[in-house]
Formats: sequence, C-alpha cells, structure tokens
Amino acid sequence: CYGDNGEVVRVVCELYERWKEQPREALAAELYGITTEEACGRIFEYLVENVCYKLDTYGCQYIKSPARLIADGQGDCKSLTMFLACCLHCLGISHIIRFVNFDNSNQFSHVYCVALDHGREIILDACELDSAGRPMFNYARPYAKKQDFVYYE
Repeated sequence: CYGDNGEVVRVVCELYERWKEQPREALAAELYGITTEEACGRIFEYLVENVCYKLDTYGCQYIKSPARLIADGQGDCKSLTMFLACCLHCLGISHIIRFVNFDNSNQFSHVYCVALDHGREIILDACELDSAGRPMFNYARPYAKKQDFVYYE
C-alpha cells in the first residue's frame, strides 16, 4: 500500500525504472519490424484479452509488475500503465506515462500510457470503455490537468 498522491506518482516512476526490461523476453517476435501503431494495437489487444481492470481497494494503492499483472489477470490503471510502458520500452518506442485529473484539483486520479510516433500520440488507456464495455484503443477522456513523464527510446 502506498499513501498520498505524490507518493503514488513517485513510486510509479521508480518502479518503471526497475521493471522496464521485464517483458523483453516475452514479447512476440511479430511485434518487431511493424509500425508503431500496429505494435501498440497488438500490445493493447493482448492486455485487454488477458487482464481485467479492477480498482484498488480504497486507501490502498498497489502497483504490479508486468509479470504479476499477467499472472493475476487483473489490476488497476497503475498496473495496466506499467505493463504497457514496459512493453513500449522493450520495443524501443518512445512513450509517456501521463497522470491526469478530471476536476482540476491538485490530486491525480488516473494514469495511462501514451506512445509517441513521430510526434503523434497513440493513447493506450485500457480503462476507458465503449458502450459495449470494451476498452477503447487510442482514446482518452478529456482531462482538466496532466503531468507527463516522457521516456525517449
């Protein structure tokens, strides 16, 4: 369990540095040598087919490693983002870990990953659902405030 909002932001960034190489051996060979958008789409589909979004218990903030997330089959936005960002790192795709809020307060209430493709953003937010309840590729709900951590590969 982690405490306040600032602590969560700090720990997400620290754990990313620790775990960013974790998915390298598990990434399928067909993810290499394709366009950034195709690679992002395939990673996103893999995630939504194998992991269910589950909000952390109120007051407890858990951040799972990519391997733990897949093994458990469920996680919240922090763990989903960690998985996606680590996969992008291993594929050499520049990306952002984006913390946002929707009410313009000083507290961030959501985090997701954004791939960078020659200046174009590809949104990887597996928590935003369409009317059928399926996560939407390349979509993010409009936010009031953001804090980006950019990782250039």
